[in-house]
Amino acid sequence: MSDIQMTQRILRIHLASWRYFALLTLPPLVLILLPPYQLTNMLMMVLFMITHYYCWRLWLDERLFTVLKNEDDLASFDEGMQQLWSSKPGSPRPLNARWRGARKLFFRAIAALLLLWLVVLYRLFWLAGQ
Repeated sequence: MSDIQMTQRILRIHLASWRYFALLTLPPLVLILLPPYQLTNMLMMVLFMITHYYCWRLWLDERLFTVLKNEDDLASFDEGMQQLWSSKPGSPRPLNARWRGARKLFFRAIAALLLLWLVVLYRLFWLAGQ
């Protein structure tokens, strides 16, 4: 197995963790919907939506990286994406740059989920004690 194929497999495995991230947002959603409605509820809802945006992007990247098998597919892949998103044609980004972008996205999803849970814990422990 080539290094590119192994890296692709490892990346797709990590991108598949969007399922766990989405599942971990369900307990905060329950807390968001419970009264009393406070400013922290609105903050939790915003963080919930941001986290789910990142989950959608991870899901999308997981699917799109299954299409990219090697460096030879980049030009046709970009052409297909340009047809869908009506973007300007340009030179194809190398596979390494795409991997770095997916890595950033993965860590942003983790950060959004952690921030959501920090606000949830704040809501539960400090505001419940009042």
